[in-house]
Amino acid sequence: MAAFKKVLFIDDDAITVSISQRLMKLVDFTSEFVSRKDGLQAIDYLTNNIVALPDLIFVDLYMQAMDGRKFIEWFTSWSLETGINISLYVLSSSLDNEFTAGNHAAAVTGYFMKPLTAENLGKICADYSV
Repeated sequence: MAAFKKVLFIDDDAITVSISQRLMKLVDFTSEFVSRKDGLQAIDYLTNNIVALPDLIFVDLYMQAMDGRKFIEWFTSWSLETGINISLYVLSSSLDNEFTAGNHAAAVTGYFMKPLTAENLGKICADYSV
C-alpha cells in the first residue's frame, strides 16, 4: 500500500518528472502522481480539484510561465486563507541559500536537491510515521 494517496509534482523538465514518477512507483510512495509544468498550471489544478487535493506537493524553483518562488508565495497565501494543509517540498538543482538555510516561507516543509532519491522519499515517509 502506497504511503500517500496523491502527489502533485510541479516541474517543466520532462526527464525529471519521468524519473521521479518511476521512483515513486518503485518504492510505493504514492498511488497517484499528478504533474504540472509550471506554477500557473498547478494553481489551476489545485483550485479546480479542491475535493481531491494531493497529500504532498513537490515544486521546482525555475520554470517558465510561473516559477516556483511565485507559486510558493501564492500557495502560502492560499493555504492560510483556505485552512488547507498540504506539505510542500522544494526540489531543485540549485543550492539556494534562502531554502537550504531554512529561511523559506512557512508553507515549505523541506528542500531537496535534484535528483529525487529513494532516501529523500524515505525521510518524508519517516516524518509522517506515527
